[in-house]
Amino acid sequence: MNMLSFSEEAVCEGAVLIELGRMLDNNNAEELVNSITGVQTRGCKFIVLDFSHLEFISSAGVGAILGTIDASRDQGGDIILCNVPETVAHVFQVLDLWDFLTIMADRRTALAACQAR
Repeated sequence: MNMLSFSEEAVCEGAVLIELGRMLDNNNAEELVNSITGVQTRGCKFIVLDFSHLEFISSAGVGAILGTIDASRDQGGDIILCNVPETVAHVFQVLDLWDFLTIMADRRTALAACQAR
């Protein structure tokens, strides 16, 4: 996977999986926002962001996620993060976002949460 790219895949009705590349920063944060808002516009309530490959997240990357959560939650869904590496988890903890974000251990758990709600 390209360092800056990400892939989008419909995984079940009302849920989309977006697998992030190695970096989420100023170079691709707007692209992620456009992808998420496009999915939300199509009526998809749940978006799972898989951080398996993510090594670095900037403030722009954090802002891209935070700026799109309310739209999903307003539709009765959520943006669920999974496979969050320790270094990225530390960023969320330092920013006091850990309890605000919905974070699951792995992709299977995150997708199951989409279907359970």
